[in-house]
Amino acid sequence: MDRHSTPYLRARYGIAERTFARRVKSWVIAAVALLLIGGAWLVWSADHFAKPEISSTLITFHADNDKQISIRYYVNVRTASKSHQCILIASDYQANTVGEVTDLIPAGVNSYTRNITIPTRAPAVAASIDHCS
Repeated sequence: MDRHSTPYLRARYGIAERTFARRVKSWVIAAVALLLIGGAWLVWSADHFAKPEISSTLITFHADNDKQISIRYYVNVRTASKSHQCILIASDYQANTVGEVTDLIPAGVNSYTRNITIPTRAPAVAASIDHCS
């Protein structure tokens, strides 16, 4: 006779019946632990990447003549204690780069509005911010 077969033997040997709640308990604990760890990572990553070290916004550009284009842009930095730089480019009708300038942003202030003139080798129709670092 198997000791799992009758309630008397299960009680005598201290074998508890497996219930649905007991089986679910281990899964609930694992799911809650995963939810806490994953949720904490999700909140951290959303907060960290929502506020980049440096962000820039193009305000306007104007082609002054065939040899230069003016650009006005806004820069916001999280760490004002170090200097940053932005690479600005001028493009022609076929999106070829016809001018490029590296604008050095000094340390000290968190936000700037910059007016820069980009010299070009051909007539430019657009200007943009390549990237800031």
